[in-house]
Amino acid sequence: MTTQRILPIHVGGTIASASSDTGFKPKLSFADLLSRIDKGLAGDRLIVQAQSPFGECGIDSAGMQLSHIQKVAETVCSNYDQHDAFIVTHGTDTLAYTASMLAFMLQGIQKPVIVTGAQKTLEDKSSDVTGNLETALLAASTPNSGVWVAFNGKIIKAVRATKIDIGVDYLDAFASNLRDEITISAFQRNDHAVNRGQVETFNTEVSEALDIFSLTHTTNPAQLRRYLDNSDLKALIVLIYGMSGHREELMTVLSHWAAENQAIVIAKTHSPYGSTDLSKYELGVKALQMGILSALDMTLETIYAKTCCFINKSGGLKEFRRQFYSNICGELDESVSRKFSEKSNYWLSTS
Repeated sequence: MTTQRILPIHVGGTIASASSDTGFKPKLSFADLLSRIDKGLAGDRLIVQAQSPFGECGIDSAGMQLSHIQKVAETVCSNYDQHDAFIVTHGTDTLAYTASMLAFMLQGIQKPVIVTGAQKTLEDKSSDVTGNLETALLAASTPNSGVWVAFNGKIIKAVRATKIDIGVDYLDAFASNLRDEITISAFQRNDHAVNRGQVETFNTEVSEALDIFSLTHTTNPAQLRRYLDNSDLKALIVLIYGMSGHREELMTVLSHWAAENQAIVIAKTHSPYGSTDLSKYELGVKALQMGILSALDMTLETIYAKTCCFINKSGGLKEFRRQFYSNICGELDESVSRKFSEKSNYWLSTS
């Protein structure tokens, strides 16, 4: 059997942290982590020396910027031909954002990229560091290409993963917004490959001209307008309560700003589950007719990543809308998108 070469990319976070005079901070290298796992997992794998783009022990994930995520993707690209799989050790706060971004930057990837982290440090007697690292190693040893999140014995497609619990007393921190997590044993036995046969299109270019804004029932339209007028954004993701859009005066502010600045507004429900379909209720239909995009069944992390990667692509806003409603790497249910397009096209034709 050919020995499989696995490259770890050590980013940091709780999985690399230990106590200090100022609280937990990254203090452990990947070699430190590797020394704790079951030695029997080595088998026919060769876990090569880790790449540590941000120092031997990495950084806290709260400090992750787009430039850091680009560096992780570039590390995969520059080492791609020499390795069969990649493991990314990462802090949990921004793990789902990085994983989603990697899925779009590494479109069509024909090898596994497994992103993992931990809720508790190695110093904790109930630490999940070794368990999650061992799960990631087992997942990386399968032919299941694509970008995945490995956590608490489960494997989740990167573009479907979202953090559901921040508490350190709860180890099951990530879930799929489709509730379709795969156990590691099932992932090893069955074919779950993403992108099989696709052309690999790696591109780490992104835009930073977007933001996330949470709308409440008391948001002041004048304050929202001032915020937008003092920004240089090309896209804004607005969090709403459900599928009704929001107060018409808020949607009007957003619509006018977008039209005046050739910008995009995307509406996403606060809920991590379910689909944001603005074509169902009157206020939502008005938002659609004002040019607001509907997030459908994409996670917040995926919407952010997808917009970062496509907002500056050639073709302008019309092409962005087409790509936004296209399923690129499993982030969007194609039947949901198709039904929505039929309904929204009807409402748009009557506006």
